[in-house]
Amino acid sequence: MSRPEVVEVVVYDAPAARSRGCACGCGGHGHDHQKGEDPLAKANMEFQSRARALTLEAAFPGRVKVAYINVLKDPRGPSLPQTPLLCSLAYPSPLVYINGQGRFAGALPVERIREEEGKILAAAD
Repeated sequence: MSRPEVVEVVVYDAPAARSRGCACGCGGHGHDHQKGEDPLAKANMEFQSRARALTLEAAFPGRVKVAYINVLKDPRGPSLPQTPLLCSLAYPSPLVYINGQGRFAGALPVERIREEEGKILAAAD
């Protein structure tokens, strides 16, 4: 049995673009998200990405790499295809890519990311 590849998760974020409206993408009308709210929902996305990385590393030790890129501050930002998508608000921030493919927009759904990684790693076994 060969050692599976490392799954790369990249979180692309544009915090200034996101702050123009409600983080859930509803238009920022000031509603309350108390029920079922993710305790990290109000934390900044870089912190959330680091926390999610720890969770995913615990599930897949040594087999996952998580990176956070603020497209507005990172020197690569202007050349990234995700930058115009985020700044135009065509998709809600953040954009989550797994092994180079866009998978999620607007949140870091750790359970769904874990499921995707499990499928990728199982296929590599």
